Amino acid sequence: WLVTACKDRLVRVWRRESGYKDMFELRGHDVAVNAVHLHGDMLVSASGDRSIKVWDLERRTCVLTLADHARGVACLDFDGRFIVSGSSDRSIRIWGLDSRRCERVIHNAHSDLVRTIMFDRAMDIIVSGSYDESIKIWRFSTGALMHKIKNVHTSRVFKLMFDRSRIVSCSHDRSISIIDFGANLPHGRMLV
Repeated sequence: WLVTACKDRLVRVWRRESGYKDMFELRGHDVAVNAVHLHGDMLVSASGDRSIKVWDLERRTCVLTLADHARGVACLDFDGRFIVSGSSDRSIRIWGLDSRRCERVIHNAHSDLVRTIMFDRAMDIIVSGSYDESIKIWRFSTGALMHKIKNVHTSRVFKLMFDRSRIVSCSHDRSISIIDFGANLPHGRMLV
């Protein structure tokens, strides 16, 4: 699958088996689709309409709509069982597919829009980045703040990813930051 999110409220999906020629559209959001995440044949999409939709790509249908954010949903991550979302309401929400509801809320997670998020249940962490220029590490199981990383970026944090040893983030300040988990979180910085 190749999936795109668009301001025109549509999610577009192409099949790899067809050489990306077979395309279909998923309709259901009321405003721009801000993020998508694919896991097998399941897709989740986040929108400025404050909703998250779970799609079955084989059936081309929405199987679940989750809506609890007070403002638009800006980012999400999905592991097939849980969805973690960030919003312009400054909160982080953890959703269970089995329970079909929001299971935990971290209110005022950041002082501005939560723009990027990633989680790993095996590591029991969520890492979030915000327009408030900070990166935060949370305990997945409790929602407790474990660490706040400030002064790595001098502008909005747009995207981050992590593995067992480091967090890599990029920002509107035109830099990429590499933060080492292992040594009191010192960081390297590359300007681009």
